[in-house]
Amino acid sequence: MWDGFELPGELRRHHLEDDLADTVAGDRVALVGASYGGLVCLDFAARHPELVTAIVLLDAPHPDHEESDDLLAYAEEEERLLEEGRLEEATDLNVSYWKIPGRLRPMVRRSLEFDIRGVDEVDLSAVRAPVLVVVGEHDNPDFREMGERLARELPNAELVVIPGAGHLPSVERPDATLEAVARFLA
Repeated sequence: MWDGFELPGELRRHHLEDDLADTVAGDRVALVGASYGGLVCLDFAARHPELVTAIVLLDAPHPDHEESDDLLAYAEEEERLLEEGRLEEATDLNVSYWKIPGRLRPMVRRSLEFDIRGVDEVDLSAVRAPVLVVVGEHDNPDFREMGERLARELPNAELVVIPGAGHLPSVERPDATLEAVARFLA
């Protein structure tokens, strides 16, 4: 949602792609995306493989994952709350469900203001850049499974599990996450 106006999914995706393409401006870049941002990175890399040198996915979803009943119930509740304009309750739901530290509540709220969903299908075989798939040891089982699957299905990927971390390893275990990312990008 931008300035209170929700864009249709197709426009949201193209708006994000345009923003990324404008930011890249023909340069080759490494992309880092956490959670849904990882799916956005994969979508961009599949559509513009010539621009992407490497990708780091931090607990990113797989574009073709069949969610568990638990994850579906969470997603339906989040969607209902957002459709009803209950942003504070949607924020609380996310903080609770993903076990996000309370100090990050403003970040979660802000991310919900920008409804960037709309990436539905990603051709993983079109991703040419090497990919580091990072998952938190204690993340939601769906996301652990999706991370393992991404590492298997992407043409040039490796999986790293961050001990003691949940859905936000870069926040919960920043030193271990930075070490894995720095090693990969070196």
